[in-house]
Amino acid sequence: MHVLLWLFLAAAVKDGGASLRDGCEPEADMVAQLPTGTSVVIRYSLSGAGGPCYKVTASLDGRTVEGYLPGAAVKDTAAFDKARKEGGRIGVSEVMEAMKTESPEAAAEASGNAPPQIKEAIRLMDTGQAGRALQILEGELKLRRDPELLALAGAAAWRADEADLALTYWKRSLDLYPNPKIEALYKEVLQETRSDQSNQRIVGAKVMLRYEGTSISADTAREMVKVVDQEYARISSQLGCSTEERVVAVAQSREAYRKSTGAAEWSGGQFDGRIRLPVFDRGTLDAETRQVLAHETVHACLAMIGKWPSWVHEGIAQRLSGASLSPQERLLLERLAKEKKLPTLEKLGNGWGGLDARQAGLAYALALRAMELFEQDMSAIGYRNLMKSPERLPQITAELDRLLGL
Repeated sequence: MHVLLWLFLAAAVKDGGASLRDGCEPEADMVAQLPTGTSVVIRYSLSGAGGPCYKVTASLDGRTVEGYLPGAAVKDTAAFDKARKEGGRIGVSEVMEAMKTESPEAAAEASGNAPPQIKEAIRLMDTGQAGRALQILEGELKLRRDPELLALAGAAAWRADEADLALTYWKRSLDLYPNPKIEALYKEVLQETRSDQSNQRIVGAKVMLRYEGTSISADTAREMVKVVDQEYARISSQLGCSTEERVVAVAQSREAYRKSTGAAEWSGGQFDGRIRLPVFDRGTLDAETRQVLAHETVHACLAMIGKWPSWVHEGIAQRLSGASLSPQERLLLERLAKEKKLPTLEKLGNGWGGLDARQAGLAYALALRAMELFEQDMSAIGYRNLMKSPERLPQITAELDRLLGL
């Protein structure tokens, strides 16, 4: 095991080892036997009859395995559980898993066996078009009212930046069928809504900005909208993203940003279905804030195209927002690669919000260097062709690992 893998992996298998299975049930088929201390990346958690259950991936004998582990078999989960509790993203997957916990038959119908219009609504939510998804779901709710549809409509409303409407739908869902996870989402959003003072809005060609009038001047807000409109045009031409909906952006004071997102101390912005960023000086829009807006616009664009690992998201976002490695970062990466102390790109995992500043700095530097090499050695492919051919990503990842010396 590489020395620095603990920086990026969320947990490990407890003493005695554990059986990785294809479901949370004890009788589920075994995928692999994981030895004591095996590092695992936690994707998400579920509530089972025997306690929490984690969907994980792990490296075993040179191959990647994926499955479920009971909470009792996993140690060092505190960072993941804290990040999940405090995180700002309310997405389709969370609602689907919440539904699955209490009503597996209904959840299966709402996903794999769902009517085409429901599948389309889920696809639209996954590609940053929550407003259109909400229209479809509200049409379905006129025909039938059930807790699963209401839960999905709540998720779509939340992603479309309609918090009050999301709360209404989740409350109606809970009235029809009590669900602890939906209730937790409801309480989390209710608390955020009560403390959120971002009630001013400006609409541009490709962005709708909601901001705190007490922390950000109207002139600064208008300049933000202008920057995102310009950056979206530039970035979409390079990546090929397109949507009929405006990107939602939320600008807040630093204190309000951290309170509403649960972001790490080092975080200067994030994309959780909406661009979210803290602003320090209400009178000006400095170069750093402009770069953050460009960075998060890349995330919004990539989300419209498909699902990409964090290193792709962060590597491209840094490159297209003008970031560059310092000489010290380059030397550090070279030294750690020679010492075999860097993880492969795949093992960087997804979701870096639980890392501390030092860990995050190394992860971002590695992702940025990977994309530098992609541009240098795979220029014939280019970003736009990669976006069109996601099936090539494993081969590209392996080649970049080789070029990085991993």
